[in-house]
Amino acid sequence: MIRLNHANVIGTLIGSCLLMVGLFVDSVNVDVFSTWVTKDLLLKLSTSCVIVMDNAAFHKRLDIQKAIEDAGHILEFLPPCKKKS
Repeated sequence: MIRLNHANVIGTLIGSCLLMVGLFVDSVNVDVFSTWVTKDLLLKLSTSCVIVMDNAAFHKRLDIQKAIEDAGHILEFLPPCKKKS
C-alpha cells in the first residue's frame, strides 16, 4: 500500500470515456504539467481534438499552447469562475 501525503490527479476525458489518468505524488507545477502534455497527452490523442482546460495560470503558458496547436489540436479555456457574493 502506498501512503500519499499529497497527491494530484490529471485526467483526460474523450466524450464520456476516461482516456488517461496521471497520478503525481507531489505538487503539479508548470514544468510537470508541460511535460505531461507534451510527453503523454499529445502522444495519445487522435488528430484534431478540442482540448478544454480551466484557467489555472500554468495552463496558459505559451509553449504549452504552441505544442497543442502544433500537434493539430484546438485549445479552449473554460470561462472564468464568478465569485459568489
